[in-house]
Amino acid sequence: MQAAQARNRREAITGVMLYDDSHFFQWLEGPAEGVGRIMRSIREDPRHADLEVLTDGPAVERRFSDWDMRLATRDVGRALRGSDVIEPSPAIIEGLRRHPQRAKGFLLRLFAPSAGATDAFGAPDRLSSRATMSRTTASVLRTAFLDSVVPTLLDRHRLPRSTRPSSWGVELSELLVSDDDTASLQLIRELRGDSDLLDGLYAPLFEPAARRLGDLWADDICSEIDVTLGLARLQAAIRLLGLDVPRLPQPSVQRNVLVVPAPGEAHGLVASLDSEWLWSRGWAPQRSFPANDRALEDLVADAWIDVLDLSLSAAFRRKDRLTSLRRTIALARRASRNSELLVIVGGRIFAEHQTGGFDVGADRASVTSQGVDKILLAGLSAQGIAGAGPKGA
Repeated sequence: MQAAQARNRREAITGVMLYDDSHFFQWLEGPAEGVGRIMRSIREDPRHADLEVLTDGPAVERRFSDWDMRLATRDVGRALRGSDVIEPSPAIIEGLRRHPQRAKGFLLRLFAPSAGATDAFGAPDRLSSRATMSRTTASVLRTAFLDSVVPTLLDRHRLPRSTRPSSWGVELSELLVSDDDTASLQLIRELRGDSDLLDGLYAPLFEPAARRLGDLWADDICSEIDVTLGLARLQAAIRLLGLDVPRLPQPSVQRNVLVVPAPGEAHGLVASLDSEWLWSRGWAPQRSFPANDRALEDLVADAWIDVLDLSLSAAFRRKDRLTSLRRTIALARRASRNSELLVIVGGRIFAEHQTGGFDVGADRASVTSQGVDKILLAGLSAQGIAGAGPKGA
């Protein structure tokens, strides 16, 4: 370790090396020439075997800027415990064993200990600060974009995947972690291309990004806080984009649409996507965030609502919420002033299983927010009330 630290310092290289039962995972970052020289040294070392490069490409910033080279290993003894040796959590070790191809995400978690962590002397660990949480979330989002969303967009634009990670791809990975909203909006405009509409961004960009965040959480690569913050950045980008999109003419028949996350659902991304899509199509959806079923009942009882758009998380499957969602829909129908209330549901669980929403008592389910206005109109038409107005109006 001392030799590696001295060599890395000479080459302006930083990183970390994790050791577990004869296997090593190493992260190197710095000038390309320096990384190249160190890699040649590693390849020529007879103590190494079965060398595999998992990721090799440009980076916009260092992730381990304070570490010339730290060792991460299990069962760190008192003699090794200190600034240069850290003990990874069992979840990181198990994750690397089961999913070595996801080493990037697991290694990034080494500098994000849980809240309340202490150093070797019992003092609060400085790495568990609010700033570190922000950096961790940024790393998770970049991983989600570079590993999942960017390839999809490259295919869509008929660009060879060999261009990844190009400067364009790196820019895209920075989109949701940038504090520069102007730059973010400009990048979205470029991705949107010549079209003034949102069609090219929903299904290929926003929704896959949300699902990928949920997958990273399921694989224990990120925390639920990371997912929530990532979805919040997505919502901010969607809102910025909505302000920049011209509205289509209003439909000949305007209906009262209430768009809400299901009571108790912490993630409002699907509701944001549905609202922005409907707004761009000339509709005037109402938005609300009912805290419980009673609050939702009051909303549909106080005003005439033609369509209730209820959604679960875009990132998590929420299978455990289906029973309560069925109850929520039943209570909303009972409280509504409209006896023919149309209920549409959305979220990852409905996008993947395509149940139609009937299993929870809904009339329709959307697999994507792209085109939710057509689902709405089809549902009203099926009920034979597309052109009717509120009873007694």
